[in-house]
Amino acid sequence: MEYVLDGYCGVYCGACPVILATRAGELNEVQQCYGCKSKKPTGYCATCGIKACAERKGYEFCNLCNEFKTCELMQKFVSDTQYPYGQCVLKNMEVIEVIGLRQWLEMQDKRWRCQNCGTSYSWYHQTCPQCGQAVANYKADL
Repeated sequence: MEYVLDGYCGVYCGACPVILATRAGELNEVQQCYGCKSKKPTGYCATCGIKACAERKGYEFCNLCNEFKTCELMQKFVSDTQYPYGQCVLKNMEVIEVIGLRQWLEMQDKRWRCQNCGTSYSWYHQTCPQCGQAVANYKADL
């Protein structure tokens, strides 16, 4: 199955702990996730209101919607302390608009890899799970 690492909301799914665990073969089939835009999202991403709204309206990203700036779902996500990496999504969508999706995905893949050993890490890691070197978590992007 193919991974889709850009979320409707502008999140980079490649740094999600669930996707990283799926890629590492650590999860059973029911728990696995391939991204919210994939054929196999899981957990919250499978039932996300932002995803449902974007799909219903036919938008690739939420910022294409006329209601984006006043959207309660997006405002809640960006300020939700349970998902603090959501604070980065508005900036992500702006960058995607400027440089394009493919280049943004390449940039994000590089950004979420340890500069020492190249291992991918999640939004929450403070050290590389492979070599232990300090890495920049989501707070560096705020």
